Amino acid sequence: MNTISNYCRFIGRLTADPKIVDFENTTLCTFTLAVSEYRKEKNGEKKKSVNFFDFEAWDSGGTTIGKYCEKGDVIDLVASARNNSWTDKNGNKRFSTKFRVKEFKLFNSSREKQEQSA
Repeated sequence: MNTISNYCRFIGRLTADPKIVDFENTTLCTFTLAVSEYRKEKNGEKKKSVNFFDFEAWDSGGTTIGKYCEKGDVIDLVASARNNSWTDKNGNKRFSTKFRVKEFKLFNSSREKQEQSA
């Protein structure tokens, strides 16, 4: 029997500096990634659209991303989707999707470059 996996790959730019939260035994890093998508219109013109996705990275991965990445840096991620649901104060059912980082590669880390030149 084949196994269906919950993995997605993204390459994009951080929209802001990552946020780090240290817990007693672990670290959580949250950030939003802007990912461009290009498609061809019927007239042959290329059209660009940008999507924004929320991510969380735990443990040493979260520590590394928080230490070396900042707004505008490009990162390559493999992540799994997590759905959240809740009821707001008006009784409306709300949903959101967040992606949990499994693997990553830093392309042009601004902070890493600063450390190397110091």
